[in-house]
Amino acid sequence: MNRREAVKTTTAFLGGVLLTSNGLLVACARDTSNASGKILTVDDQSLIEEIADTLLPTTPASPGAKAAGAGAAINLLLTDCYEPDVQERVVNGLTEFRRTCDKRTGSSFASLPKNDREELLREIDLQAQKAGDAHYFGLVRELALRAYFSSEIGKTKALRFVLVPGKWVGCVPLSPGQPAWG
Repeated sequence: MNRREAVKTTTAFLGGVLLTSNGLLVACARDTSNASGKILTVDDQSLIEEIADTLLPTTPASPGAKAAGAGAAINLLLTDCYEPDVQERVVNGLTEFRRTCDKRTGSSFASLPKNDREELLREIDLQAQKAGDAHYFGLVRELALRAYFSSEIGKTKALRFVLVPGKWVGCVPLSPGQPAWG
């Protein structure tokens, strides 16, 4: 057998393996919990967006997390970038959050006034600080920040984003109230 025939045979063999067997391609697929392919359900995504909007509300200077579409971005980040144990911690944490909210207030988080939402999140944040990395809320806060500040609204309204940087200037004086560079 010459080299040309060996290459043809090898190519045909590997092509056949890839076409007839999904085994090589399935190894990279993740198991997701619902039909949309995302980790969070529609209700979970809505709840986490309400939490993110309470953490990053609309101000006169910039729109909030809900306006930035943080719920969908959080769902995408959680699905594509985090390990299954972390994903499960967030999903179980949102279930726990719903129970806590129902027990303390008797209504859903979305229907609470702004002050009650903030107070509830402060209490849960204190619990999370005491529990450390095992608590879900630190991760929810991190996801909210990442989703918001990687959005167009977060980059252009809350931060001063420059698409193409100019020359490097190490020390730039900031005036009071001026947003940070992103």
